Amino acid sequence: MTWTKTKDKLPKEGQKVIYYFKWVGVHRGEFTKFKIGPLPELDCFRSKIGWLCDDVTHWMPDEGQELPEAPEDDG
Repeated sequence: MTWTKTKDKLPKEGQKVIYYFKWVGVHRGEFTKFKIGPLPELDCFRSKIGWLCDDVTHWMPDEGQELPEAPEDDG
């Protein structure tokens, strides 16, 4: 399984994913959209550690595999 850059493609709403952000590393979670009032909709990844909105740089489908190493291109 290979990493997908969020700027190239986003997961489907509710999809189970493995995601990466350089300040928190690699985690397992779920993708969702989040909107508050008139503010723009945010692309969010949530897990047991919390929410990351518009920060995640890479993701892949979670098919129960071991957590992978961080992507080589982490930006």
